[in-house]
Amino acid sequence: MNTQHAFKQMLADNDGRIRYIADRYGGASDRDDMYQEILLQLWRSYESFSGQSSIGTWVYKVALNTANTFVKTRIKHNDIKQSVSRHSKQQPHAEQAGCQADILNQFMDKLSDIDAGVLMMYLDGLKSEDIAQVLGISDNAVRSRIKRIKREFEQNFVGDES
Repeated sequence: MNTQHAFKQMLADNDGRIRYIADRYGGASDRDDMYQEILLQLWRSYESFSGQSSIGTWVYKVALNTANTFVKTRIKHNDIKQSVSRHSKQQPHAEQAGCQADILNQFMDKLSDIDAGVLMMYLDGLKSEDIAQVLGISDNAVRSRIKRIKREFEQNFVGDES
């Protein structure tokens, strides 16, 4: 299989992940630009993928690093006011959360970007070792974050049934 075909297949297999990251970090106004930037960075680094991790783990790492760099660049260019305004408008109200996806999105909006990334990868079935590799933190730190995220979800969305 040639490189271009393999790259297209990798994009098709990971498009949902890439789009979610672009939406999460870019929001409504920058999601398309961020998506394109992630695709560009994936293409630029595709030939150097060594196979030491799964292709999905590698995609997460490139996409999250690109998204972080993209956001930092935007902040440096004084677009933070627009970002804060956009983020506050996107916050769903509790009464609007009906289905499980709405509840999950509402919860993820409350998390830091790192915790949202951990949760996204965890829900996508990545092992804690792979998540740790993507984020550059220890496996124990990932497991601790997952436990804390689960506890926070239970406190905010499951509640006391008594």
